[in-house]
Amino acid sequence: MKKIVLISTVVSTLLLATNGDVMIGHGPKSSAMGGVGIAIGNGAESALSNPAMIKSVEKSEFTGSATMFAPNVEFGSNAGANAMGANMGGAYPNSAPVTYQKSTFDFSVIPDFSYATRVNENIVTGLTIDGTAGLGVDYKGKQMSGAFDMTTNLAIAKVGIPVAYTIPNSGITLGAEAIMQYSTLEINYNTPQGPSSNAEESSTDFGFELGASYVIGDFTLGAVYQSEIKASYKNNISKAMTDFGIKGVTSGDNLDQPAETGVGIAYHKGEHSVALDYRSIHWADSEGYADFGWKDQDVIAIGYAYDTPTWTVRLGYNHGDSPIRELNAKSQATPSSAYENSAINFFNLSGFPAVIEDHFTLGGDYKLAKDLDLNFAYVYSPENTVTFDTSGMTQGMVMQGAMANGASQGDAMAAAGQAQGSTASTKHSQQALTLGATYRF
Repeated sequence: MKKIVLISTVVSTLLLATNGDVMIGHGPKSSAMGGVGIAIGNGAESALSNPAMIKSVEKSEFTGSATMFAPNVEFGSNAGANAMGANMGGAYPNSAPVTYQKSTFDFSVIPDFSYATRVNENIVTGLTIDGTAGLGVDYKGKQMSGAFDMTTNLAIAKVGIPVAYTIPNSGITLGAEAIMQYSTLEINYNTPQGPSSNAEESSTDFGFELGASYVIGDFTLGAVYQSEIKASYKNNISKAMTDFGIKGVTSGDNLDQPAETGVGIAYHKGEHSVALDYRSIHWADSEGYADFGWKDQDVIAIGYAYDTPTWTVRLGYNHGDSPIRELNAKSQATPSSAYENSAINFFNLSGFPAVIEDHFTLGGDYKLAKDLDLNFAYVYSPENTVTFDTSGMTQGMVMQGAMANGASQGDAMAAAGQAQGSTASTKHSQQALTLGATYRF
């Protein structure tokens, strides 16, 4: 299948300030207010936040922006080093140190575009092309990290066609949006069995989003539902799991983007606007993420805007606990489950470190002309460090190495039982600057 050039441009370098791997907001206005958008109108860029909120477009509006994203991700593990030391006759009580190495996948530029136009007094429709999700690391050549040269790149973009209909004399607006999702995934690494050679694979599928808003006095209430969207990446997941000895991942090469539900409330008074959103991202019900132990994620976002005739200032905060949970990797679990749980712990932190939880945001607009605004947003996510147990993975590698060297199964199991435990750790922080412009005509 040939790539759609524009969408490929959006997703090819995608790594964004995220809840899990989902962007905290869509467009510079939402991003500057902590990602809120369910009950506050941000013009054309509201399409993927809540299609009902494009009702705020008076005539026609176009917003274009580019996000310069700079994540800082570091990883360290002694799982392989401890196994190698044990198989080479090393002293079991001496655990290898954990040495952090920085991922070189540390800068991206991502464009997005939104257009909306009023058809009549009650109907607004539009088109949006937006990078919406992504994660990735590159530890190639960073042997001291213990990451097995792990490189990953998941990038997702959506094309949406929203329609908002305001019921006359009711304060109620209903929204619907047809969505096409285009995504790519590549996973590669270098284990003791040799390097992988997985090609980047793409996936295209369809979903929808439903939204509603209700205005009562100075308050606006909003609600939104976004459907799950299927995605499959030939060989990348199944091959990686086989090479790491993981048999419990039953979804093959599927990694579906999860359904989302959300509600919001906004208050407007004079120059002041305050908005609060609650979203639930259903990772635990999504094929692929469920196999990797991801849990549902509750996200709270709050934003404030002060608007004048010539400029606007926005502030916000966004929090969502990491959806990655630690699986039981202790030897008291069955040997096979201890190994698989350890390997999944390792794989989550080395390849898909979605551990960022807090986002502090600011931004604003400057009205360059009557119908032209310049927009910017800055997002800072402080470092979060997460450490998971990978002892079962080390014990499994010791057992395999001992048997490869001619040991009986009993002796190999005894060697594995004496092996030193191990951990995998990741440190992750983020900064993002979005620059854009809004033109009304």
